[in-house]
Amino acid sequence: MNARAPLPVPVARPKADLSFVLNPILEIPEVQHAMVITADGFFEAHSGLDHDSAEKLSAVLASLLASGRGTSHTYFGGRSLLRQVMVETHDGYVFVIPAAEGTYLAVFTGSGVAMDNVCYEMQKQVQTLGKAMVSPPRRDIRRTAAPTPAPRPAGDGYPA
Repeated sequence: MNARAPLPVPVARPKADLSFVLNPILEIPEVQHAMVITADGFFEAHSGLDHDSAEKLSAVLASLLASGRGTSHTYFGGRSLLRQVMVETHDGYVFVIPAAEGTYLAVFTGSGVAMDNVCYEMQKQVQTLGKAMVSPPRRDIRRTAAPTPAPRPAGDGYPA
C-alpha cells in the first residue's frame, strides 16, 4: 500500500492593520485611493478597493516597478536606486514609492491634485510604515557569554 503523507496546509499570516498609514494620505484633496503593495505583486493594505481590483492593481504595479528598476539599472548601471514611479493620465496620477523592505506605497489621485502635498505625505507615511512593519529585534547571540573551554590535559597531542 502506497500511503501519501498529507500535504502541508498553507498558513496565512494575518495582515497588520495599516489604515493608520493610508488615512493621512486619503485626507489630501483629489486623492482617491492608496495601497501598500509588495514587490511580488500582492497587497498588504488598500483603501476600500474591491478585492479583485486590489489584486489586479497590485500585480500591474509590481510589473511597473520592475520596469522602472530595469530602466534605472540599464541606464544608470545599477548605481541608482528607484525613488519613485509616476503615471500621468488625463484623469489623474499614480505615484509609487519604496516603503519598508520589499513593499511600496501607491497613491491614486485625480488630475487636479497638488502633487507636492501627495509626495510629502507619502514620504512621511513611508517612515511610519517602515517602523510598523519591522519585526521585533531578536536577542543578539553575540553578546551572550560563550562558555569558556575546559583546559586541555598536557600530552593530549594538541600543541599548547
